[in-house]
Amino acid sequence: MQSQPSKNDGRCRTGPFVLICGALLAVGFAIAWRRPSPIEPVVFKYSDQPAPGFSGPLAVNDHLKRGKLLFSRDVLAPESFVVDKQGRVYTGLGDGRVIRFDRELESLETILHTGEVLHHQCGLTSMEDKCGRPLGLHFHHSDNDLLYIADSYKGLLLGNVTSGQVKTLVDAHHPGEGILPMKLTNDVTVLSNGSVFFTDSSSKFDRTSNRMEFLEGGGNGRLLHYNPFDRTVRVAAEGLHFANGITVAPDGEHLLISETTRARILRYHLKGPREGTTDVFVDNLPGLPDNIKPSLRGGYWVALAVVRLYGLLDTMASLPGLRSFIAKFDLLPILEKIIPTHVMVLELDEQGNVVRSLHDNNAEVTGPASTVLDMGDKLLLGSYFAPYLVVVPLDFTDAHTSNSLNKNK
Repeated sequence: MQSQPSKNDGRCRTGPFVLICGALLAVGFAIAWRRPSPIEPVVFKYSDQPAPGFSGPLAVNDHLKRGKLLFSRDVLAPESFVVDKQGRVYTGLGDGRVIRFDRELESLETILHTGEVLHHQCGLTSMEDKCGRPLGLHFHHSDNDLLYIADSYKGLLLGNVTSGQVKTLVDAHHPGEGILPMKLTNDVTVLSNGSVFFTDSSSKFDRTSNRMEFLEGGGNGRLLHYNPFDRTVRVAAEGLHFANGITVAPDGEHLLISETTRARILRYHLKGPREGTTDVFVDNLPGLPDNIKPSLRGGYWVALAVVRLYGLLDTMASLPGLRSFIAKFDLLPILEKIIPTHVMVLELDEQGNVVRSLHDNNAEVTGPASTVLDMGDKLLLGSYFAPYLVVVPLDFTDAHTSNSLNKNK
């Protein structure tokens, strides 16, 4: 006759076993709770005004759902785009390569890679510091063979798109005397005189820990200037909140810088009595801005990394203790899976007014965009994590081009 299994087999079920397990869980939680948080969160708010609603030029539409995926599984995280004089599109990938598409976006070729190795494991987050992670790209002001590259781990690089050679201009670990190391070199732009400006999103957290920068909310970002003639580097502006995308205004009077974790875009003055100072170009955006690129109709396209849904981001901004708890137990990836994804890109006019928005309100076709390249009859969307490009046809008949939303009030 078979013996009956003990009622206490299978661990914590009844009696003293429940007490023991409960005590162990309590002790474990207490130890974890006393563990220091990886961040020093600050209290902030995005604006004195309420978050903008989905009305007027921000009204929800299905324009991004008309997008078509290109090169699915062939390109990993095409973060940003730049176009050469022949109309060919370049982008940097999560495996460390910079690639080039033909004008019809039908084929691609590898131009160079920014890391020390080109390994079969390149593309894994754990390999990024070795394989390289090229983000922002911009061609030299006079030589279309030379490409400036903002590599998240390496710093500011200069690549030759003909030979494939790459050299370091500003080393992320040793950028210059008296300058803190760059942990997240992000975007780059070039003035007509050859001067180079680039962003470092954080001097504290690298790309693999960028969620910590978001949760901390501190001003660890910078705008840096590289002089290619005397090869010097300086900090042009500091205390920025995740300095991200950067572009030059059409008149060359100022730069625009996405300040991601403040839902706004800053203006850095290049000329005139305010030269070298910053002010707010547009604030209280409906989401957190990533790259900012020119619109062919004048103005700019802004990709939103996250949309401010249900007041969640605004509430978190005022609760540093909550953000510290989330960071301590690495809960943000879990929350990202629970919270619905709303994809949105904006078009701004030259004064910073929102003139139209394009949506995929349930991420049916694409995830959040990192950048928007205006190609006239269509837009090309990049991503900081997705393994594809998205091409979206432009149709102005259903665009919200009237009653523009003035964000500078």
